Amino acid sequence: MVYKIIWSPLALETYRNNIEYLEKEWSEKEVRNFIDATLRKLTVLSLQPRSGILTNKRANLRHTIIHKRIILIYRCKVLKREIELVRFFNTYQHPKSSKI
Repeated sequence: MVYKIIWSPLALETYRNNIEYLEKEWSEKEVRNFIDATLRKLTVLSLQPRSGILTNKRANLRHTIIHKRIILIYRCKVLKREIELVRFFNTYQHPKSSKI
């Protein structure tokens, strides 16, 4: 069964921030590649919600790679059949800023 994708406010903000960075520093092609990679990954997650690596068992957080420098942190809500996108973390950021 397909899980519904829910975007948290932080996920939306960090997704937009990554797109803005790509628009400033890279080509339109790189922006499109990032958006396409995100959509492909969300399709996979909606079908296989536990495919990401368990990051925090207590908080039920998982992560998966969107791009070589961008990681998606998400929460799988099995009973509701939902995937909550928590944040898009750019690996260039300081590791302590990845704490949720």
